[in-house]
Amino acid sequence: MLEFSLFNYAEMLALIVSIIFYKNLIKTPFIVLIPYLLMTVAAELTGKYLAMHKQYTENVELFNVTTVIEFIIFYYLFYQSLISKRLKSIVLYVIPLYVVMAVVNQLFIQGFKYFHTYTMLIGTVFIIVFVFFYFYEAFSDKEPISLPKEPMFWISIGIFLFYLGDFTYNLMQPYFLKNHMQKESFHLFHIINNNLIIFEYICISIAIIVCSKNRLALKLQL
Repeated sequence: MLEFSLFNYAEMLALIVSIIFYKNLIKTPFIVLIPYLLMTVAAELTGKYLAMHKQYTENVELFNVTTVIEFIIFYYLFYQSLISKRLKSIVLYVIPLYVVMAVVNQLFIQGFKYFHTYTMLIGTVFIIVFVFFYFYEAFSDKEPISLPKEPMFWISIGIFLFYLGDFTYNLMQPYFLKNHMQKESFHLFHIINNNLIIFEYICISIAIIVCSKNRLALKLQL
């Protein structure tokens, strides 16, 4: 029997919220959150099933695909949310570049049977940079806005903290290996990471709820 963690419930809650408030997302770029959340929940459940049956290689292969798709979806939302043509062009350039790097890494460098830590780190750096782009524009906007009423504000906060935690852990890995602290560091990372996932999906749920008749969603109508 599959055992769920608290972060699994947070992911499922976000999916339920997206279905309940789907009308908020129609005709906006945020509609991609519904298939994204479906993919996330399905991947987590499948991953748990594979781990339960000790199919670890298949589990890694699954998340090698879904994590790349996750990055692309968030990049797309930043592209749609940014106003500056220069910043938008940077994001637009990064999207195909990242896909190529992920494919090359998984085919020729780390391989598909090992988790793509290299391109995971690179993808995380792009996320952090794009979050800074978003807040730079938000605070430079001459038109007064209430950021808590903006869906992209909540998405940015949620994914920034999650990916920052992930980035910090990966950055510290050589130190942990050198000092034989792999077990202790993994346990600490597991606790912090799970809580950041919960926070991330609560933020996504709030973003979906507020994505109705707000300045950004109206501007970004497809």
